Amino acid sequence: GRRADRGNATMTVAFKLAGGVLTVGASGLLGLMVAESYRAREHELAAWITALTALQTEISFGHTRLGQAMRRAGLASGGAPARVLESAANLLEAGETGGVGECLAAALGARPGQQKNEIDALVVLGRRLGTSDAADQARHIGLAIHRLEGFRAKAEDAAARNCRVWSSIGFLLGGMLTLALL
Repeated sequence: GRRADRGNATMTVAFKLAGGVLTVGASGLLGLMVAESYRAREHELAAWITALTALQTEISFGHTRLGQAMRRAGLASGGAPARVLESAANLLEAGETGGVGECLAAALGARPGQQKNEIDALVVLGRRLGTSDAADQARHIGLAIHRLEGFRAKAEDAAARNCRVWSSIGFLLGGMLTLALL
């Protein structure tokens, strides 16, 4: 009798501890995922700034065709800008979508995590590309870079404020939930 009760009590405590560890771990990972989304947005904006800087150089000094310049700029940055610029270059060269702005808008699509203002900055830039001389296009790219740098600074501030908070909140909520269930 007593041994069986003691064995059942031990098993119950072990299951509760295992459940508590899993709860804290799962909620902590969720908090870390939210924190990482803030960092990912900042990194993507930095990649876009790199891509536009490379595009500005290609147009100013390389005098390459716009589709090829977009591909090279995408390769310089990697990540999402590389995929978007490659897709936009393909659409531009196929000639089915219209101007560069429409090609960029179609390539950007409705991607998760991308803010409307950032998409607008790229689409407005695209409408200016290919419609004037190299110096004017480089100036418009510089303006778009300046806008994206402002968005990046805001994303960097948000990441600095929220990353540690969300990491801590995840583990804290998991601990609180575990204590409430015990």
